[in-house]
Amino acid sequence: MTGESPKQSSSDNLQADPDSWYAPIVDGIQGMFSGNDQTPSDMMTKPVVKGRFRITVNEKGFLDSQHNETLVCKVPGSTTIIKIVPEGIYVKKGDVICELDSSAYEDKARQQEIDVTQAEANLLISQKNLEIQKTQNESDIELAKLKFKLAELDLRKYEEGELPQQRDKINGQIQLKKEQLARKKESYEFTRRMTKKGYRSQSDLEAERISVTQAEIDLRVEKDNLEVLNRYTAVRKMAQLEADAKEFERDLLRVKLKTSASLSKASADYEARKLTFEVEKEKLQEWLERIKNCKMVAPQDGEIVYAKSSASRRGSSEPEIVEGATVRERQKIINIPDVTSMKIDAKIHESMISQVEVGQPVTIHADARPNEVFNGVVAEISSVPLSGSWPNYDIKEYQVSINLTDSAEHVSLLRPGLSADFEIVVQDRDDVLQVPMQSVVQIGKDYYCWILKGSETQRRKIKVGESNDTEIEILDGVAEGEMTVMNPRTKFADEISELEKIFAADPENEPARKAVDTKLRKPQRPGKLPIGAAGKKKGPGPRPLKRPGTGKIPRKKPAR
Repeated sequence: MTGESPKQSSSDNLQADPDSWYAPIVDGIQGMFSGNDQTPSDMMTKPVVKGRFRITVNEKGFLDSQHNETLVCKVPGSTTIIKIVPEGIYVKKGDVICELDSSAYEDKARQQEIDVTQAEANLLISQKNLEIQKTQNESDIELAKLKFKLAELDLRKYEEGELPQQRDKINGQIQLKKEQLARKKESYEFTRRMTKKGYRSQSDLEAERISVTQAEIDLRVEKDNLEVLNRYTAVRKMAQLEADAKEFERDLLRVKLKTSASLSKASADYEARKLTFEVEKEKLQEWLERIKNCKMVAPQDGEIVYAKSSASRRGSSEPEIVEGATVRERQKIINIPDVTSMKIDAKIHESMISQVEVGQPVTIHADARPNEVFNGVVAEISSVPLSGSWPNYDIKEYQVSINLTDSAEHVSLLRPGLSADFEIVVQDRDDVLQVPMQSVVQIGKDYYCWILKGSETQRRKIKVGESNDTEIEILDGVAEGEMTVMNPRTKFADEISELEKIFAADPENEPARKAVDTKLRKPQRPGKLPIGAAGKKKGPGPRPLKRPGTGKIPRKKPAR
């Protein structure tokens, strides 16, 4: 045996010579007992060989297209299929392949168009109102600014113009009245002297006195006017003008706040109408999109395959995709696979996933085409395990994707959904020294095998490498052609038990392990040779196995 996959070996033998399919199996069974005349009858042996050594991971998966386009129902709720292309028809990209009932959505779309038109009209009105409000605000603010500016001018006008003018006018009158009073007094004194001399009458003197008194009164009145102006009239007028200026300033602020509030209101109304218009447009687009989604087109060239459920509640396997059928949102309706580019989706247990790497070659056998061999490569390995399903929640498996690498003509023989066995080639080396797995015994960290030398057996400490399902690689300890015992745990149970006790007590006690040979090992006496072994005594040989599918056993003439 060379460590080759059993499936591969049997497949090769069947293709090479169907009548001798059982020959390798018979030779392998006879090889277990091959040896010389001294081989004990209860000891199975096999020679150490050097040859091809393969490590593979064998699993089962399902074929699928690498570029599989699936059309799903995008209409919310549920709807009805009114027209669909028959299954198996080859379509081109852009062809209409399925139509769903869109009558209800068309009515909704027409009503929504009315709502959109009304919302657009309201938006235009709101936009004009906003523009009018902006112009009105500018006018109101400018008017308030003008009033405030005029009030300030009136204040400065009175403080810097009218008040000094009034004061100068009164001061002029006071000065004039003083001069008039002085002249009146001089006239009075002159008249009084003339009266004493007899040149003027007493009445003239009295008249002059009255004139002086009148001049004094006029002067006093002007002084009182100046005092009233300074103490009352000017203060009152200044206070009034200052108050008017402050009031117009506050009015300007109020106008600004009022116009700002009005503008904000108009802007908010405009934004609300604009948002309403956008919402109504989006609703219309949603209805139009639903109408559009009711007509499905092919995204790529390919063959129509209906998306079928596994089974209905009553166990029927009939397709649910037919004209008149009700479909729901996100339900798969049609698959359009690209059969020229296929892959296998599979799950691999966590115990083997460490051996699988992206890029490893894969041999594939599809159940639908048992005589065809397909090739592939590991394309993708999930980084996290899949969640376990009931009842095996604790099982950890990784999703693996394998791309087929054969020609498009060869790959197109397969169809999505077919089951297939695949073999991932982890290692494939030549000239590897190897022995059967059952020939090696592990005790602690050491590995042992037993070699048959004539009538005696020897325990060998060996160094092992990789292993597959049947063979294990030997790095050191035995040589090619030496006969290994294939049932050491049966033949040397006491020796193995003693070695395990020694290792458990002291793993580094090598002298004690060597002493086991003296204590337990005895030379093997020659016994009866097993069936088919070379020697003096031979039996009729092993009974051949049945050939699959025939139920017949090929017969051979008995040896004489």
